[in-house]
Amino acid sequence: MNQSYTHILTFLAEHRYFKSQLFQPTEVSYTESTTRLLSNLGIIIKPFAGGFHLLASDPELLDSLNEGEPIQLHLNCKDPLYINYTELPLYPPNDKLIYFNNLSAISDPGNERFLLHGQEFVGGNEVVQLTQGKISIIQFDPANVYRFTDSLGNEISSQCITQSLQNSGEFMLSNLPEGLVRIYAGTQEVHRFYYSPKTIWKKPLGIVEIYVSKLFEDYKEKGKVEYAIVFNNRQTIWKYFLVSPVYHKFDKLSIINKGKDQIFNPPQKQTVLTNPEAWVFESKTQIPLSENSEENYQLIDNYDPEQRSGKVIHKNLTKASPEQLHYDVTKSEEQVYSHIYL
Repeated sequence: MNQSYTHILTFLAEHRYFKSQLFQPTEVSYTESTTRLLSNLGIIIKPFAGGFHLLASDPELLDSLNEGEPIQLHLNCKDPLYINYTELPLYPPNDKLIYFNNLSAISDPGNERFLLHGQEFVGGNEVVQLTQGKISIIQFDPANVYRFTDSLGNEISSQCITQSLQNSGEFMLSNLPEGLVRIYAGTQEVHRFYYSPKTIWKKPLGIVEIYVSKLFEDYKEKGKVEYAIVFNNRQTIWKYFLVSPVYHKFDKLSIINKGKDQIFNPPQKQTVLTNPEAWVFESKTQIPLSENSEENYQLIDNYDPEQRSGKVIHKNLTKASPEQLHYDVTKSEEQVYSHIYL
């Protein structure tokens, strides 16, 4: 006899870079402990590009579990260029990961769903330090009383925490389950770490922890639940380098968009790749990187902004690619550029 399942949850990893709006290169995996938990709860997970569906044979079982053990999912990305087209703070990917849980899921205005982050897009608040046991409290103050808790706020036993030296901010963690460690000075959270006891571990892009009692609470209130994390696409200053001598014969070149607005500054002559006669166009503002941008940029000679007319040299200019970014650290704020050569 076929067993029936109830659709409890859809999880979406969205990304503004992709035309589908889904973070397509992401995949979900989980550990043996989560595999056992899913089996005990009669849950199956059906992945798709950019998310998964969670189905339960008996939804009431979700309300019977000790709240301390979440469904722990690893979010992996097959595309190493994701860091180029994703708007995230720069961080060493070997030492940090992106962490989410559903304990403080926020209702998404205008959508019947919950976001697993506090701002419109995933950002610095979701990036946490990874540790195999050693942690350091920045600006450690011996006068403070520090508390270590798990993601639920349960205090971690002092037997699992060893201070390396008296009055130092360095501590060693041991005999803990994998998961988030939160550090408080009084009532204020001062640090968050993700603890993994594994010394050899293929670190994922992110961790998603779903506490089933909270999921059941949301399900009872809303019916089928939708959780989402939303990544924004990076914006860069675009620079077109016209290095071919063929462009020297034109009188007055401009780049316009499909609305016939001049969104690039007038060209400047620069030495590029030993070519002293290259014309370089720089966008007036940052332009989003996109998998399939609907915007169209044209190279025009003798453009008349009042008549919005001129001679079309290139009807559809090549768009910026995430494969190569250029950073200018000489400016007061680090600026990111996309270079396109013609």
